[in-house]
Amino acid sequence: MVADNINLGGTAIKPVGWDRSGWENFKYMLYDPSTGAILTRTPMSWIKIIAFYIVYYTLLAGFWIGCMLIFFQTLPDNQPRWLLTESLIGNNPGVGVRPGTSDLHIDSSMYLLNSQDKDKSPSNKEGEGEKNIDYARRMEMFLKGYDSKSAGLVSCDGSDDRNNGRCIFDLSVLESCGTYPYGFMPVDGKVHPCLFLKLNKIWNFRPKGIKAANVDDPEYDAMSEELKEIIRTSGDADQVYIDCKGRFPADVEGVNLTYFPANRAIPSYFFPFSGGNYQSPLVAVKVEPVLKGTLLHIECRAWFEGVVHSGKEKAGLTQFEVLVR
Repeated sequence: MVADNINLGGTAIKPVGWDRSGWENFKYMLYDPSTGAILTRTPMSWIKIIAFYIVYYTLLAGFWIGCMLIFFQTLPDNQPRWLLTESLIGNNPGVGVRPGTSDLHIDSSMYLLNSQDKDKSPSNKEGEGEKNIDYARRMEMFLKGYDSKSAGLVSCDGSDDRNNGRCIFDLSVLESCGTYPYGFMPVDGKVHPCLFLKLNKIWNFRPKGIKAANVDDPEYDAMSEELKEIIRTSGDADQVYIDCKGRFPADVEGVNLTYFPANRAIPSYFFPFSGGNYQSPLVAVKVEPVLKGTLLHIECRAWFEGVVHSGKEKAGLTQFEVLVR
């Protein structure tokens, strides 16, 4: 039997400093004189944790530096590591169109022109505006890269394939489209702009021309009859061809297209691109709207052996709109 006056249970021991508060508690967090702790850790604890992280991050940095050195040692000096079908780009180039739109409308593919715009002063030195003359100015700046004295380039005629890919592009083949203002200014109230088409550069890409005997194959059903006839009479020339058309029936009837050069061809000796100074070969197409104020949807395709066209990925083609008000 337990006596009534005996206390049962334990007594809690309060920790040192339990009654500190406010500024006093903050000072003890910075430095506790009873234990020598600084910011809640003793000096030995700080030394151990700092030493650990110095060793840890030194080894981590050494590991990644070693990985980078191995990576750079495996890269070729003068060309990309992965080429053509082994690369993300592949061997099916898109088609570029020049001049580009202004930076303000860089996400647009529409060429908006005014048949009454006779202003011959660009908006600024770079032609970053929406005047007709601004398009001409941007085209002029683009063509400055086609200086016939460009370093490392030579005149080519296809007779010596040792110069392939290092050829000067002769702007004279563009005829009237190759001279300023490139059709962007109104003449007799009409604007017939010239747009330049080129293949996007892919390292070591060597396109092969389409054989005349193959133009009636199903894979070339989308090719125009005019281009098929050009290929039939070309004598199996090793060339890339450009073929443009209105995307929809109303566009086909609403526009006339003229090519410079007339055979729409890019000779194979301009390929392959292998870095350095390079002049992308061009085909110019003059767009002549039948009626003013009609929005024209135009698609231009490149044709060579094995080409694949994709409107979604813009592979092997380009699409743009022209509106002359």
